[in-house]
Amino acid sequence: MKKTLLITKFFPPAIGGIENYFSEVCQRLEPQELVVLTSLNDSQSDFDNNQKYKIYRAEFFSGKVPPRWRPLTKIIRQIISEEGIEQIIFGHFHPYCLLGQKLKLPYFIFGHGTDITQIKFSQWQKYALKKSYRNSLCQKVIANSRFIFDELNNLLKDTGKLKIIYPGIDYDGLARPIADLADRKKLLGFDDNDIIILSAGRLEQEKNYAAIIRLMPGLLTRVPQLKYLIIGDGSQLESLKDLAWQLGLKYNVIFLGAIPNETAVKVPYFQMSHIYLTASLKPEGFGISYLEASATKNAVIASKFGGAREAVKDGETGILVDPNKPEEIQTAILKLALDRQLWEKMSSAGQIWAKNFDWDKQIEMLKEVLR
Repeated sequence: MKKTLLITKFFPPAIGGIENYFSEVCQRLEPQELVVLTSLNDSQSDFDNNQKYKIYRAEFFSGKVPPRWRPLTKIIRQIISEEGIEQIIFGHFHPYCLLGQKLKLPYFIFGHGTDITQIKFSQWQKYALKKSYRNSLCQKVIANSRFIFDELNNLLKDTGKLKIIYPGIDYDGLARPIADLADRKKLLGFDDNDIIILSAGRLEQEKNYAAIIRLMPGLLTRVPQLKYLIIGDGSQLESLKDLAWQLGLKYNVIFLGAIPNETAVKVPYFQMSHIYLTASLKPEGFGISYLEASATKNAVIASKFGGAREAVKDGETGILVDPNKPEEIQTAILKLALDRQLWEKMSSAGQIWAKNFDWDKQIEMLKEVLR
């Protein structure tokens, strides 16, 4: 691979989908061929010092007049000169991708989710995307799903430079049995008879967690051994805790809080669960957590909108629902919780399906594009 500069505002130790994606990608590229420019973070020193590749950090929007990202030009040019950079990756779409035409190097743009789906609401963003895409220096725009590919095609009316490369998962790390799983379950108050629903992600309104909690009292009349484990932090954490308390669900809804996005840390919670559920109100670009859940033998319930339709095979590895219809979510939960044979069929099929997205396969496709 040519010496590459990755420019992304979203990068560890910050937490999020794009951050997780590039953490995995950068670990799998040759460190001597990679340099990262990203935003400042209070915890950056500990993270940066443990990486084999070089990381530069800067304030991305320090300009006093629009576009406030203009000062990035000088910073990027200095890195290009000092590091012998031969090509650039813009890690997500932002109008600062327009800098590509000024830097006189081949460049790639990656599209993930909201960075692409929001473009249609802004004339400025539509202009910036089309201008960046049509420049001869733009080599490819990488979409993380068919859903994002179609969004880009609707905006650009051209697919010549578009390519789909799905995010990957650490399949072996996820599927490998945890030796002390029974002890870990006991620490959380679970026993072997419990049927555990798991949700993991930012606790924001669009994730629809409140709707699941409101369903729990009715579900417990049919499935008394049902438990709901929620991993994550966000603006809705306290209100969701209050809701669970008001509904008398103190022992049935368990909030674990935020945990590091490392396979070794999160895999026990995925492996002890039976049903993975995230019925987002807002379409997701892809939904890598669904595949992680499948790899750990969970049947999956997800929204029928957006990229989740590509991560979950409806009726085979899980059930897709309309997130605006709680009755659909409830029916899906009851199907999987009450029909052991159906759960076994879907969870087993999910493990086989998830193997197709192992990072080794995805990274080879990415390297082929970037070489």
